[in-house]
Amino acid sequence: MTQFSTNAKRVVSLNGLGRNRSPGHRILTECRDQLVSGLCTWLREVATAVSEELFVLADSTRERLQQTRYLDLRADIDKDWPHFVETFRRELSAESERSQDQAWQQDKKAEAPLDIPDFEGLQLMDDADLSEHIVIREFSAQLSETCDGELYTLNRRVAALLGHEEHYDEADNPLAPPVICRSLTDSCATISADAESRLILLRRLERHLHGVLPDIYRQINGYLIERGILPDIKRSYQRSAPTGKSTSADVVAAATTDHPAGSLSPSISGESILEALQRIAQARSAPPAQVGAFGAVAGHGSAFGGISSAAGTITNQAPPSLDSATINQLLLATLNERQHTSAGETGDVIINQVRLVRDSEDAKQASGLEAVTMDIVAMLFDFIFDDVRIPLAIKALISRLQIPVLKVAMLNPGFFAERQHPTRRFLSSISGIAIRWGNAVDESDPFYGKMAELVDRIQAEFEEDVEIFGTALEELESFVNEREAEEDETALAAANIVIQHEIEAEGWERAQRATRSFLKDNPQPKVLEDFIAEHWVAVLQKIAVGNADAQAEWPSSIEVMKDLAWSITPKKNSDDRLKLIGLLPRLLATLNKGLDKTEITPAMRTAFFDALVKFHSAALKGEVTEQALPQTSSPFEQDSPITHPAEGDLLVTRTIDNGVQVEEVILVGASPVWRPGDRDIFQQVNELHRGDWVEFIDDEGNANRERLNWISPQRGILLFSNHRSAKAISIAPDALARQIRDGKATIVREDAIFERALNGALESINAE
Repeated sequence: MTQFSTNAKRVVSLNGLGRNRSPGHRILTECRDQLVSGLCTWLREVATAVSEELFVLADSTRERLQQTRYLDLRADIDKDWPHFVETFRRELSAESERSQDQAWQQDKKAEAPLDIPDFEGLQLMDDADLSEHIVIREFSAQLSETCDGELYTLNRRVAALLGHEEHYDEADNPLAPPVICRSLTDSCATISADAESRLILLRRLERHLHGVLPDIYRQINGYLIERGILPDIKRSYQRSAPTGKSTSADVVAAATTDHPAGSLSPSISGESILEALQRIAQARSAPPAQVGAFGAVAGHGSAFGGISSAAGTITNQAPPSLDSATINQLLLATLNERQHTSAGETGDVIINQVRLVRDSEDAKQASGLEAVTMDIVAMLFDFIFDDVRIPLAIKALISRLQIPVLKVAMLNPGFFAERQHPTRRFLSSISGIAIRWGNAVDESDPFYGKMAELVDRIQAEFEEDVEIFGTALEELESFVNEREAEEDETALAAANIVIQHEIEAEGWERAQRATRSFLKDNPQPKVLEDFIAEHWVAVLQKIAVGNADAQAEWPSSIEVMKDLAWSITPKKNSDDRLKLIGLLPRLLATLNKGLDKTEITPAMRTAFFDALVKFHSAALKGEVTEQALPQTSSPFEQDSPITHPAEGDLLVTRTIDNGVQVEEVILVGASPVWRPGDRDIFQQVNELHRGDWVEFIDDEGNANRERLNWISPQRGILLFSNHRSAKAISIAPDALARQIRDGKATIVREDAIFERALNGALESINAE
């Protein structure tokens, strides 16, 4: 009996009064309202991000039609987004209610008579509709995969609310991703009637929905726990039989229960796994006189290369007369002894312990299914140990789990088809931790230390209760969350530095535009031009980045440049002379006050005002000195000489503030025309989101992996950090794309070590 069945008996039926009076129906409706409210809030917030992404896509493509489609869709979003959100609210509420009604009536309907379908109304789907259908299906499957952990418990709690205590399926859950995806798709019609534009919008929304939906499901789970709906449900699986004996029926039941979509590679399903296991086991179930000892598998070029020849061996010696349960108990005893004997073993040499077990006397007498299980696990670890992409230190960690994993598979062969199994979830967590390490694993790393501690505990304490893996997983997740919270503190301090620098950069650009425009339209003597371009621009920047009161000075500071230019022109009449005499005290005071905001040296200030006195003296006399003549042409009227290569230079600056070092990287002097490959890389950079990892190569060739912790909403600056030190990397998107193109950075995709090896083993079985 599953853990769910055990918990379900502790819950009073919520549906005995009928739907209209059922508290289960009312609670489920409240959960649906939470889902609708949470998603609508998210949709309202995500509009700006989606609009910006479409602009980047339009800017990065040279195809005029595609560019027009992106920009038109962006315009439609800006205009119709509130209507889209409201339509989605209605669609999701209605779709969820329909799904809830269908699930409610599922067990109450009599078996419908077999109808002969009418094929006259059938028609082929056009390409656009078919593409949309495929995208929706993929969208739903990927969301289900992202929300694995949350849906595992939510599906069961919803089943209890619907009165299906002994049956639970995501298809019956009116809050599941398929319902959300259908509602989003239907609502997209309010934005665009073009199928391809709707698909583009769905793809954009999908990227963001992966980040928020798990949190919404967690909140709903928390609400149901507060209401007492299966509060003690755990992610655990019990043995199929108390004696450790597994029958074919047990395997079928275990593998088909709670088997989420997308848990295996497309070519391998739960049914095909079970069929392969049973087929190979039946091939071994020959009369005793024809069954010999099972030899060890010498290699894994074929899924069971050493088994087929051993299975066909003829011997005149009959095996001992022991029943299957006794043989299994002896085998488990052997596994326990080997597990605890090897608990303290260390070393650089990694041995496939499962193959040694296969050669033992107890294993030679095991039944067909147990023998097949041992060979699958042995081959699984062969795949892991032979994978050159996995560092040796990680292989050493995984090798300590060989016997515990074999015992889990022996106790419940359905383990191969159940991705939600706590053992598989814990093993998969190694991939998530390994992504932090890269090829050079530092054993002093706290993450490595914690993982090693949990692996050692499992190796020393595991007997038959697989919940030890679930407990280890929860402890690891808690540890990771705590460490990431510490990383977030560093990231927050670094983000504040980046934000301040962004504000200063925007202020500098604004000041540069103002001074360049003035000097271009009003050529000045070199002394005044240098003063404005070097010093007064700094004054304007300080004003631009200041508070509201400071920014109120902007118009008067712009006017100062005009007054300064007028003050040095010759005054031919008394009115102009009187005006200049009245202007000078205020002008000089304003100049001095502005310069107080900058870092100008006293000597430079004195030299400028001395020159200004001469200009004003000549102006009052109506004279023009040679120094006061404006330059024949402003340098701003000409294109600045190119000082950078066409592809630009990477400019790196370092800042330390409150103990946090921030390395800022920008690309300067780059040509705006990117090569096709560069645009593809830039698109990959644009699709990065918080939590992704990038490996940076320094000048010495050392590789360091950094986690993306923050993205600037103003300029899209990416902020990376890791748990090793109080350092952060702030890098502009185009600079990161340049580093990726030059081989100085690599986007790190999560490598599912265990799942990849298991799928490889199962694919080999499926090919037998």
